[in-house]
Amino acid sequence: MRTAGLLLAALALLLAACGGGDEYAYELIIPAGTAERLASGEEVDLMPSRLTFRVGDTIRVKNEDVVDQAVGPYVVGAGQEFEVTFGAPGVYQGYCPLSADNRYEIVVEG
Repeated sequence: MRTAGLLLAALALLLAACGGGDEYAYELIIPAGTAERLASGEEVDLMPSRLTFRVGDTIRVKNEDVVDQAVGPYVVGAGQEFEVTFGAPGVYQGYCPLSADNRYEIVVEG
């Protein structure tokens, strides 16, 4: 699991460009208690299964829970925030427990 987290962090660095600002193409807040809901088997639907962005768009994830959370290809630490600005077109797919069907597809268009 730690290796997967490191690989996801490396992917994030590859996708990220210097960015920031107050405007986000997408913003997700993970509320406190999300890990408990997932552990109890409750369906959690905080994130759409498919998101489409353009190169240069920035997304922000804020984890208000007490445990690290996997959000698509990223791992966001407990109480931490994460931003990424997409620097290249591509399609990224995988497992995400925060979407209704436990998967994600991120499409970044040029």
